[in-house]
Amino acid sequence: MTDTYLAVDLEMIVDQKLYKMHKSFDRTSDDRAKAIKRVQAAAAFEFTLGSDGQIKTGPVASWTEHGWGDEREVVSQLFEYIRERDHQIILTYGGVGTDVPVLLFAAMKNGLTLPRQWLHQPWVKGKRSHLDLEILLRNGSGNRHHLSQVMLRLGVPLELVEQKASASFADTAEGWQELQDHCELDCLLLAVAKLAWMKAQGIDGIDYQAAVIALIAGFLRRRPEHRLAVELQAYADDLQLSMTAGFAMAA
Repeated sequence: MTDTYLAVDLEMIVDQKLYKMHKSFDRTSDDRAKAIKRVQAAAAFEFTLGSDGQIKTGPVASWTEHGWGDEREVVSQLFEYIRERDHQIILTYGGVGTDVPVLLFAAMKNGLTLPRQWLHQPWVKGKRSHLDLEILLRNGSGNRHHLSQVMLRLGVPLELVEQKASASFADTAEGWQELQDHCELDCLLLAVAKLAWMKAQGIDGIDYQAAVIALIAGFLRRRPEHRLAVELQAYADDLQLSMTAGFAMAA
């Protein structure tokens, strides 16, 4: 069976005005609360896993407050983009606990409607339209795993993984571009982790190394100027060398 996924990532920041307003009458106010976070960037990366295990990649899309003006426009553009891909499965990491609540509050504030995949429809049965990989990796336990830890465990180079910890408030054009690159890279890494999980679950036909090479190639075709393009290509080249060495040993 062929499934198309849309890996989605958000970058958000505490709305200091809301936080200070709430703290003015509640000293216990927590700046980790979802209701006071604002979406400043969003990204999506489309990929398809065929019944034969082959990987096809689609567009990379992203939106920032710098490019679109404010949170409402960023979220509105993301929602519309997803609606145009109604048949695709949304893939997030920590989306159920973090991304979706923040998007819900943004939608409530700005009079927007969530895409079908994120609507609260407990009566709907059948195939899930939103998969939270972080929940899948818990495997029924309460243990949470940061995506960067998962990436390192999978052998993704440190120079790619450490960028996950570098996102911060952007206040220059260069800073906004770095934030956009960061958000897009997270979508690619999420896709890599999803394929590794599917391979471990016994999904037929997946050659993990070949699949990752295909994901990186598709990503770089659409983002050749990404600030970590060189590092991504080097990782793909290393995987290719590993595959070639494996074939030689088998022969």
